[in-house]
Amino acid sequence: MATRITEWVNVDALPSCSLHSFDFAVVQLADASWVTVPVKVAVGSRAHPRLVAIAGIHGDEPEGMLSLLDFWTRCDPGTLHGSVILVPVANPTAFASHRRRSPLDGLDLNRTFPGKADGTPSERLAYRLLHEVVVGADLVFTMHSWYALGTVVPYVEIPGREEPTADRALEAAKSAGFCRIREGGWPEGVFGRAANALGIPVLEAEIGGLGMSTPENRAAYTDHLTRLLQHLGIFSGSPPPNPSPERYVRGQLYAPAGGMLRLAVRAGDEVQADALLATITDLHGKAVAEMRAPYAGLVAGVRTFVSVNPGDHVFAFFPRAA
Repeated sequence: MATRITEWVNVDALPSCSLHSFDFAVVQLADASWVTVPVKVAVGSRAHPRLVAIAGIHGDEPEGMLSLLDFWTRCDPGTLHGSVILVPVANPTAFASHRRRSPLDGLDLNRTFPGKADGTPSERLAYRLLHEVVVGADLVFTMHSWYALGTVVPYVEIPGREEPTADRALEAAKSAGFCRIREGGWPEGVFGRAANALGIPVLEAEIGGLGMSTPENRAAYTDHLTRLLQHLGIFSGSPPPNPSPERYVRGQLYAPAGGMLRLAVRAGDEVQADALLATITDLHGKAVAEMRAPYAGLVAGVRTFVSVNPGDHVFAFFPRAA
């Protein structure tokens, strides 16, 4: 049974070797109902180090949500040498409407951080997640998928090399076992950028997509989480070595025209500059535009939905880091 709270708890004051489930009521709406976020807290032999794992920032990305709940069912605080905070569904109104964005204000929560204490529902949610639940973390792991219209090969994003948290995030990403690491380029409003500003290293992972969850992807997320806990010393043991993951930088490609999308590549393909990535045809099948690789790189994410409008996001396309 979860305890309903409107003020966040002092995790440092919770008893050692204990489990807690909270329904954190963060925003009151016009009808007097509350936007309530489920939060799980496991405290081991001491309060720190602390990992915060967050899923469901986008409502149509269930892989991380289910993975955190799977992890919780097996969580034994007696085996922890620190604390773990899990937020399986960080954006409950978006989740309830099967959408990326909240229907309350149309905002993308992952473009809304650090939020506003007196803002719209999404802005208030962002503010309270960052400034109450996350503050005090030694590392944050945010667990995404690609949106429901596309899919990705697994990779993890970390801050750019100029950020003070970059080295700690890179070592954590390697320890987590990711074989593809994308550096830098978080736009304004992204959770990782806001947490970095507070001095907290962040890993933002992408696994799966299409609005679905598979046992394989949930198991992969659980494995990455377990390795991170070993990396921080919260779990006993050391994560297996991961000496040479591929490193990339940010790149995105958008549809130059509207019509029907015919893909020439798949997520995970490495292509050379000028390679054909997709053709866009009109509704009679006549080609109206091509999408070609502007440089050599990794096709990390692919829109799989055939209908496409001008400016729609079609590819996450990453060049290798220098």
